[in-house]
Amino acid sequence: MKIQDRIKTKGNKGITLIALVITIIVLLILAGVTIAALSGDNGILRRATEAKEQTNQKNDEETEKIGGYESTIDQYVDGNGGGSGSGGSGGGTGTNFKNINKADTNPAGAVPANSTVVEADASKGIVIKDKNNNEWVWIEVPKTTVFSGLTIDTTNTLTEQNYADIKNKLIAYATTYRKGSATQSYSWTDEWYAKDGSTLITASTSNLTEAQKALTNGCGLTYDEYKTAYQKMLKSVYTYGGFWIGRYEAGIEGTTTETTNARTSSSGRISIETSPKAISQKDAIPYNYVYCSEAQALAKEMTPNNSYTSSLMFGIQWDLVCKYLEVKGKLAIADINSNSTSWGNYENAKIENITSGKYKENVDRYNWGVWTKITNVFTKSDSGYGILLSTGISEYTKKMNIYNFASNEGEWTLEKSSNSLYPCAYRGGYYVISGFDYPASYRLYVGTTNAYDYIGFRPTLYVN
Repeated sequence: MKIQDRIKTKGNKGITLIALVITIIVLLILAGVTIAALSGDNGILRRATEAKEQTNQKNDEETEKIGGYESTIDQYVDGNGGGSGSGGSGGGTGTNFKNINKADTNPAGAVPANSTVVEADASKGIVIKDKNNNEWVWIEVPKTTVFSGLTIDTTNTLTEQNYADIKNKLIAYATTYRKGSATQSYSWTDEWYAKDGSTLITASTSNLTEAQKALTNGCGLTYDEYKTAYQKMLKSVYTYGGFWIGRYEAGIEGTTTETTNARTSSSGRISIETSPKAISQKDAIPYNYVYCSEAQALAKEMTPNNSYTSSLMFGIQWDLVCKYLEVKGKLAIADINSNSTSWGNYENAKIENITSGKYKENVDRYNWGVWTKITNVFTKSDSGYGILLSTGISEYTKKMNIYNFASNEGEWTLEKSSNSLYPCAYRGGYYVISGFDYPASYRLYVGTTNAYDYIGFRPTLYVN
């Protein structure tokens, strides 16, 4: 080969290599641009996901509105229209509730969209099932009795005085139970609280910083969230003459048929993203071993739609349930605030004829046994140690269609205890206790990072 030909061949090879390198660089740049366009904070995939979420949200809102129109029509067709204030996002199937005084209460106006009525008779306890199959009981707060002399236009923005007036009327109505049991005091309050390091801070603490107000490690709500939720609850109770509570104490999702998800210790913490959801359904294992703040986070997720708030009950709501059971359930005051063993699952209560469900026995004070399915007719003896039952399996514990309100487990509330070291409050008695059969109205206090098998929770639901 001639020298000239060698030079041309060598030159051609060099040009080809450079072109290849340039091509690769261009392709890498294009790939980077494409990936950035697809991903990133404003990428195509992100925007597509957001568009899907917005579409789903709009569809849900449209469904709720349609359900609301249907509910309004149902109310007037069935003769249940009326009530002060604007209606909720109703939509239940058949809202022809019986034995109600429409001047006192309007449960039909507060039924969430796509709900069904399980029990329509107010003399037995109105029960609905929402679209998530959670069951709720209507707690009537008779308006003509409770709010006599108080007139508030709820179509306008309520003032601080309006909220104070509603609150004071409710406290006066339920004053018998406001102190807890017959032997307790009135010093507990519905007040926001959290822990700033080792220091307890409350809504009454002076010079709260914004960072402190954002803490949720006490009752599970920020300062602003607590105030907003409390005011929404007050307005809703005034407007509709009542509110919903879980028919059952909160259970663990997936445990109506098996026991795998049962919590066995207080060591595992709750994560809303990964832990099982809380449910209000029959024959679930109670959701225990939770901090008060965790219980609130779980309860908040139980709302069937964004027109409603679900949460732990405030202290005044617990008192109103006690009053409801006295007035509508025909229980004696002593059955609620002195001794509830005639209708609660306490250690010394004998409960018979349980034909299905699950139980866990407190074998020797230190060994809590395992959850066992009931295969034959089961009798819980009044001797030996306590037995914790799955939700709603014993008619012995049912009053006005509410199960286990007196005991089985104590239940977290959004109330603040009078003990600054142990600010979290829970109400009622529980299944394993000797010599202290705490009645339904009882108050007890626990720390913000305490969790036990005998403390669960029960959600409330009300219109925003």
